[in-house]
Amino acid sequence: MTGIQLAPARQFRLDGKTALITGASRNIGLAIATAFAHAGAELVLVARGQERLEAVAESIHQGSGAKVTTIVADIATDRGLDKLTQQVDGLGVDVLVNNAHTIGSRPGSRLIDLDDSVWGEVISTNLLAPFRLVRHFAPLMLEKGSGCIINLMSGSGLQHSPGLGAYGASKAALWMMTRSLAVELAPHVRVNALCPGLVSEDGKPRNESQEGLLAAVPMKRLADPNEISGAALYLATDEASYTTGELLIVNGGRAW
Repeated sequence: MTGIQLAPARQFRLDGKTALITGASRNIGLAIATAFAHAGAELVLVARGQERLEAVAESIHQGSGAKVTTIVADIATDRGLDKLTQQVDGLGVDVLVNNAHTIGSRPGSRLIDLDDSVWGEVISTNLLAPFRLVRHFAPLMLEKGSGCIINLMSGSGLQHSPGLGAYGASKAALWMMTRSLAVELAPHVRVNALCPGLVSEDGKPRNESQEGLLAAVPMKRLADPNEISGAALYLATDEASYTTGELLIVNGGRAW
């Protein structure tokens, strides 16, 4: 029989692309950076701690051969953001992963007990920093005619999480920002959100709170960070060429 056209082999590759990842020195950020490196991307890794970040960069380079640039900066501050943009502008960015976040200096507090400084800390890191990075890099992506932005979400932005009201509000706003940007930057720049469930660096519960939440997870376990990086890789590659404005949830089947 003739006339049957087979789909091409899938290529989850990032060859020739440069990916900037914030909060890249551990956990999900580190896993995403490693996955992107193995897929052929050049990396720009951003974190606040120099020693850990440089060790991560060296390990990724040794393990994958990828070119890795490190930038030590607190992107929640004007100084940190300026440092990042000045160092990156000569490199070009094809994929931006907004992963850096904070739950705030007073987790466990009621919203009405939080002062402005805690709100400022959470909003500056979780919402304004991603927006300011997008505002800087998206025009360059549009000029180039292609680009991808991935914002890391949280289940706390989808439902109430006791003691994490400010964090949840920042993530809910990040999701709405993602949807708006996806419309405004289409068709050349894709913008999506990735929402992990319970994750720890070794896949084991870190505290009693996480232990208690396992009952609500059909998979009956936490995720390893590498189980999140595969979803990020999909969103970053051309295999997701028709995916924008979406929230990809990877949470072991937990009902949010």
